[in-house]
Amino acid sequence: MSLKYKLYLIGCFTIGAFDALTAIASRQLNFNSAYFAVGSFIIYCFFGFWATKKINLKAGVLTAAVIGFFDSTVGWKISMLLKANTGHIKNDPTVVAWILTIIIVTAFAALCGLIGAAIAKYSTRKKVGG
Repeated sequence: MSLKYKLYLIGCFTIGAFDALTAIASRQLNFNSAYFAVGSFIIYCFFGFWATKKINLKAGVLTAAVIGFFDSTVGWKISMLLKANTGHIKNDPTVVAWILTIIIVTAFAALCGLIGAAIAKYSTRKKVGG
């Protein structure tokens, strides 16, 4: 299996586990699971960074997008099955809402991956005069 696919699998497992843990914690501790969205963004950036370091910029952005797609489909279903506390928001989306969410989250994850990739590229530049 290529490194790219290993990163996809590790990333999807990571975001799935994160979704499961936050769903359980939000229900048990009675807080809105949306507060943990920033954790998802960090995961997207991290995998964008890691894939860029190991492969290239395109792989970094694509890896984050794949993880975002997984998060907005399987991850959302995990949260629903584990009855995540979503506050006053009814967690029963229409097909249109689900598709729009998938598109938006995947695009935002790709953007986070680009940020992680940029950090990876910037951190490997040689210092001039040093």
